[in-house]
Amino acid sequence: MAGAARSPFTPLDLENPLYYYYTIIKGGQEMVQFRMIEIDFDVHKRIENERRGFDEPPNAVLRRLLGLGEPPSSTAASHPKSRPSRSWSDKGVILQDGTATRMNYNNRTYEGKIMEGKWVIGDKAFDSPSAAAGGVAITKGGKSTLLNGWIYWYVRRPGDDNWALLKDLRPLRDPTLEPL
Repeated sequence: MAGAARSPFTPLDLENPLYYYYTIIKGGQEMVQFRMIEIDFDVHKRIENERRGFDEPPNAVLRRLLGLGEPPSSTAASHPKSRPSRSWSDKGVILQDGTATRMNYNNRTYEGKIMEGKWVIGDKAFDSPSAAAGGVAITKGGKSTLLNGWIYWYVRRPGDDNWALLKDLRPLRDPTLEPL
């Protein structure tokens, strides 16, 4: 719809936008991708008016209105009815919510998880693996340090049996596609 005017309204609930998801299998790894569906104010209002309670998510309302019934049990089990969790991604690597993280530095092991798109180590949350590594690692002298988290952190994604070094998850660059 080229040239169509956008609605001047902003959805009332910016923390709970509507999402759809699809699964990609790449290199034997299953990755879930989320996409936001843009809706206008009238559609948002209708969904909110059709909710049977505050705990009923927009997806359940739409499924009911569209006559789709309950979601398949595998979808319901792997994707909770609340707002979808956010994955962390950078440099072609996507880590799903719940991915375990582990780093060894200076004879100490630091462990955490990816939660809502953040690296959560203990009670601290970080936006990147390097910030997480530098934020928790202590030198022999007892001081904090700057570290390249890509070469220190190991991750174990949900469903994986083995740990993988984060830098090894980066997609290989094709030198034939590099600019001259």
